[in-house]
Amino acid sequence: MAARSARPSLYLSVDIEADGPIPGPYSMISFGASVAGRQDGASYTAADPEQQTFYRELRPISEEFVPEALAVSGLDRDRLVREGADPAVAMAEFRAWVRQVSAGAQPVMCGYPASFDWTFLYWYLIRFGGDSPFGHSGCLDMKTLYATKARVPLRAAVKGRMPRALLSRRRHTHHALDDAIEQAELMSNLMLWAPPVPAPQAERSPRITHVSWGRIEAEGLAPGKDFKLYPGGGRAWDWSEHGTRHDPGIAPPEVRELLGLGVTAVVLSQGMEKRLGVVPETLEVLRAAGVEVHVAQTTAAVEVYNRLAATERVAGLFHSTC
Repeated sequence: MAARSARPSLYLSVDIEADGPIPGPYSMISFGASVAGRQDGASYTAADPEQQTFYRELRPISEEFVPEALAVSGLDRDRLVREGADPAVAMAEFRAWVRQVSAGAQPVMCGYPASFDWTFLYWYLIRFGGDSPFGHSGCLDMKTLYATKARVPLRAAVKGRMPRALLSRRRHTHHALDDAIEQAELMSNLMLWAPPVPAPQAERSPRITHVSWGRIEAEGLAPGKDFKLYPGGGRAWDWSEHGTRHDPGIAPPEVRELLGLGVTAVVLSQGMEKRLGVVPETLEVLRAAGVEVHVAQTTAAVEVYNRLAATERVAGLFHSTC
């Protein structure tokens, strides 16, 4: 018997706004949805996220609300009490819309993060109608998708650390439909993204495994106080070599040798108390060479460097005291 092929998946980006942290005691006050794209086997086709959309503002279901949560959406709760859609009617309309746009495919809700939006959406679908077109588990979390593809911890899967090419150019407004459309573009970009292939182990930049005041430990190197790390290895950072001082700080000669190693990013640490400066010309030299530059307090710099070391030819200068 021939194996039955899986149905295509239709990804629907959904964003909800609520007046509290959980459904039931608190209310979903608006939600928006946008068709992000369709996956058929290994093939993904992005949709125009503005073409097929759904949006409703809902009447609250309880008297309880958290003012700070309500303020995020900018919606007037008194107006919603008077004019908001009845939740049962809105969810019935949403079910019909989902089934219409996903005809011939399995609808999958996707969110960023999905955990919050799915909790409210699924609760409302079951509470008001007893049926979910997504089933009980038809959701995909974009944070998890990025973390898996980028090979980073989930806590590092934040928009501020994603490659800019993945992000939508639209603003995140906290209007549910605006944000659903914005995140539909992020979803398609993630699905079509082919992350850089990690370099062979011999060419990778050594990860920093420990940093504390006066001590840094990196893979393959004896512990030390200050380090220069780069693809394929590293060495102790001797400040006397180029006359480096806290003020004015890291000068161009300290980084020029790194450019010959084909690095794509350089991380410059400022010390534990951020007393180590960076000469402006140093940043100009690196950026003129097309190198991405990160400047941060030492523990923060280590976190950035280790993340980049998983996929890029990154170098770094690390100072473990003031």
